[in-house]
Amino acid sequence: MLHGFPPIESPRSTVLILGTGPSVRSAMKQQYYGHERNAFWPIMRDLLGGDIDLYEQKWDLLLSHDIALWDVLSAFQRKGSADSAYTEVIPNDFQQFFQEHPAIERVLFNGKKAQEFYNSLVGIFPESCCFLSMPSTSPAYTLSYEEKRERWAEGLKILPVS
Repeated sequence: MLHGFPPIESPRSTVLILGTGPSVRSAMKQQYYGHERNAFWPIMRDLLGGDIDLYEQKWDLLLSHDIALWDVLSAFQRKGSADSAYTEVIPNDFQQFFQEHPAIERVLFNGKKAQEFYNSLVGIFPESCCFLSMPSTSPAYTLSYEEKRERWAEGLKILPVS
């Protein structure tokens, strides 16, 4: 079984972004969205402003905007990195996460597969939360960078930093 990462979070987090599980490249680097062509960090930089040269800066960028980041899956079997390649899946403990983070008001799924796993494996929907599926930031998802960034801006309810 492959294992996911612990969440990037703080008690003040109001937004939770959920992926499925680390890609092969991300697991090798031990970093969320570690594939060089994944648009997640560039989109966050464009929308939130700040540096993303170092992994610590990426964490700081999210936390300074009260954004938490985690994956739906705690452990899984998968050949390669494709969302279609999962064979066994175990979800993270969201009951405990929501108890420890009562300020969460918005959950954004990074792609439809993350939402599908959450709906089928977790199914916890606090009344105080809005749940939205966002376009995957994966390079395999062919929507243009600009369209992805625009949709993420809408989900985060912010305007891009100029």
